[in-house]
Amino acid sequence: MKKALPYISFFHFFILTFLFCQGIAAATVTRYNGSRIYWDARNPVTIFNSGGYARLIELSDGRLMACCESGGIKVSFSTNKGRTWSSSTLIAPNTNNTPNCVPDLVQLSDGTIIVGYNPRPSKPYTEDRRFGIRVRRSTDNGKSWSDEIFVYDADYTFENGCWEPSFLELPSGELQLYFADESPYMTTSEQQISLCRSFDGGLTWSEPQRVSYRSGYRDGMPVPVLLSDQRTIVVAIEDNGWEGVGDFVPTTVRVPLTNNWKSNFYVSGSSNQRNRCVNHNYCPVAKGGAPYLRVLPGGETVLSHQSTYGEGDNMKMYVYVGNKQAKDFKAMSRPFLQGTTKGCWWNSLAVIDTGIVVAVGGLDGKVVMMKGYPMNQFLAPYGSQMTDGRLTSDDTYYNSTARQVPMGNETGAFSYIDFAYDNDMLYMTCLVYRNNPRSEEPFPDGVTFYVESKGASTNIPMPSAYRFNILPNSTLTVSKGNGTDWKQISLPTVRAESVVSSSNYRIEIEIPWTALDLSTAPVGENISVNMEIVMGDGTQQQVELIPDANPLKPATWVPLKLIEPDPTGIGDAPRLNDKGQMINDKDEAVNGKWSNGKCYDLSGRRISNFHPFNFSTFSGGIYIQDGKKFAWK
Repeated sequence: MKKALPYISFFHFFILTFLFCQGIAAATVTRYNGSRIYWDARNPVTIFNSGGYARLIELSDGRLMACCESGGIKVSFSTNKGRTWSSSTLIAPNTNNTPNCVPDLVQLSDGTIIVGYNPRPSKPYTEDRRFGIRVRRSTDNGKSWSDEIFVYDADYTFENGCWEPSFLELPSGELQLYFADESPYMTTSEQQISLCRSFDGGLTWSEPQRVSYRSGYRDGMPVPVLLSDQRTIVVAIEDNGWEGVGDFVPTTVRVPLTNNWKSNFYVSGSSNQRNRCVNHNYCPVAKGGAPYLRVLPGGETVLSHQSTYGEGDNMKMYVYVGNKQAKDFKAMSRPFLQGTTKGCWWNSLAVIDTGIVVAVGGLDGKVVMMKGYPMNQFLAPYGSQMTDGRLTSDDTYYNSTARQVPMGNETGAFSYIDFAYDNDMLYMTCLVYRNNPRSEEPFPDGVTFYVESKGASTNIPMPSAYRFNILPNSTLTVSKGNGTDWKQISLPTVRAESVVSSSNYRIEIEIPWTALDLSTAPVGENISVNMEIVMGDGTQQQVELIPDANPLKPATWVPLKLIEPDPTGIGDAPRLNDKGQMINDKDEAVNGKWSNGKCYDLSGRRISNFHPFNFSTFSGGIYIQDGKKFAWK
């Protein structure tokens, strides 16, 4: 027996090691990819005090322009990226008992602005007043507008009308106008998507052609985009013909640009060019129509639609992020914080500035906008912090006000999160706007911060995963993954501090890299994080989550990139174009400002470290040294 023991022990060790490795292999899954949108829901802005069906674009001169239906078609402009808006101007008044509705707008490559809209006759119907599509043009940046230009007329009754125009300009200069059309189906309730074309900047228009039709159903509310590949036209529609759904769901139909709907090509109900949008492995089935589609600067796509999914039966706006092919939409989020009695109707999206997503919603009779920030990773700059629960000018978080990641659009516990690191520590700070937060059990407020220190892509928390629960009174609880769940541990070198005021609390936490079983900062290596904001009232808790981030599945967490420190401490000088404007790595002009030796964009996100000194000239926002431009406008 004694001679056999070493053999049995080795055998057991081999089996246990094998099973452990098999467990890790079974837990390893594909890492979540794609951006998620973080809405700054604490700061909604009203564009129109009354109205609906609003649309918004960014003009070539940097202004924002919005339109809506409100006693006709109104427009408004913003010179500061949506913080304030001009008084509205009525450009298409209602006439002859025929309201003008559902506008869309586009600026062409030559600068012409076009607004399209949908005359909808009121009862009693008469044959001389028809449902139709019209446009007006402005060639002076929206100061004046042309007379009404005819595009299309449908029937004169509501049951056989046409609806919801939407524009797309192609690289060739062709302008396309898509709309929903019932008039070809006078004896049924069917509806198709039709297209009219203009080759002279919207002055004249072709006859309509069918581009999307599912027999027996109602394709509706089209919104076209040209994908970043510049090879594919994709149109988001609402489609009520999917088997087993029984309602509208967001859908796309598509065509190669080389085809461009030629030879009477259209997408039928059975075509493989028709796709349901949302990945329901991540998102619930939120039935509802009114989709809207846009393309992000990096090529990803964003989609919205309206649905009564969720608490109550009021209408809500939901937004998803899709891939560069306008497929696999996930990261479902809700831009507007709504009570159970509010409805958010006939919404739209815009992409402005360097990739900010703007949600535009008809909320309680007003038109309101909200900014969201798509991110596929978080960033942590190099720099030591004073971990005291306060933000000072000496802190070096990524955002100038430590607000890299906004949260709170689901619970109302509006929060801002940011990161930094040095050779010894990882730092996280979180500001939570919450009156009289409670730290007392049961059901306190708090922040939960997760770190996967090795970037393991698993569907269970492994020993390299950590969870840090911090209450408003600085009480800290640490747990570590054990290959199944979380086990509470003691890490006395981890420290959290918080400061509570009458309207908010801020927490800061410093985590030694050694506490995460790392010898130093893992610059250039995989590390991922997750956040939860907890709002408690002593009887229950509401938890604000990052979209699609499962606390038990590190593979769904967000990568945290540690920005490699600049050894000179000076940082790269901003790059400028021939107009003296600061430009990013895509040669796109970026509006920015300089503060405390750092350069930030207008949302407060750091662009570059920079320490100006010994400059011979400062004029018009541009520093000049030795004949070289170093700064920005």
